[in-house]
Amino acid sequence: MSSCHCLMIRVFQCEDTLTGILSGVYDAWSSRLGHRNVRLQTGDNENMELFCEYEQTVPDLEKAEKVLRTIYKKLGEEAYEMIAYAAVCPHSGKADAIYRMIVIGLSLPDGREISRMLTQPDVQLVFELRRKAWHIAHRYMGFVRFRELKNGVLFSEIDAEADILALIAPHFADRLPLENWVVYDRRRKKAVVHPAQKSWMILEEAEAFADLGNSDEEAYYESLWKVFHRAIGIASRRNAGLQMSQLPRKFRQFMNEFVDL
Repeated sequence: MSSCHCLMIRVFQCEDTLTGILSGVYDAWSSRLGHRNVRLQTGDNENMELFCEYEQTVPDLEKAEKVLRTIYKKLGEEAYEMIAYAAVCPHSGKADAIYRMIVIGLSLPDGREISRMLTQPDVQLVFELRRKAWHIAHRYMGFVRFRELKNGVLFSEIDAEADILALIAPHFADRLPLENWVVYDRRRKKAVVHPAQKSWMILEEAEAFADLGNSDEEAYYESLWKVFHRAIGIASRRNAGLQMSQLPRKFRQFMNEFVDL
């Protein structure tokens, strides 16, 4: 009689963050099971697959930093940026694609070539997610509106499709270095906080920022801005379709000129 031996695939389930994914990369590589026998995925999989065993990866900053240093040193700055941007985009296959891209890159004589190997499906996916994340972040850099709170802090809210706080924070830190400001991600209930003349930081579970009142001065100038916005409008030249293409509705809930008009 012949027997059939089926090799189990080890699936490393990672937190859907850059730290979580890179911790999964570290654990998968360290498992020594062979790259074809491991897989990464973000979150929990409710539909368990046959011939797979599942292992939860605990986010570990030290492990993630080791992987990042290897990527930067061996694969170069371009690959480093591609992976960091791709990790913030929602996609069920991103964690495994990032792992495969790193594996391929480290097998090359010059790992920096990996960024241009777009015929490789995993590299192509990482590239596409990187481009999508950059596009989302770039739009929010232009559409974010700050308002002054009663304590003098400049505050803004976003509801982005991707987890872009760490991508847009350097932009505002460079432009508002002397201000205390916060950008709150309503969807993920987290915030980037910038104390005046200091470095910014990410706060998880920041629900306390969800309902904060404006200062009296802010309310006054907000009212003036709305009056000005109405006054300069020319009804006969209104083009709602063009306006919508340039400024989608999803951004308007956080823009003073479109609130309660």
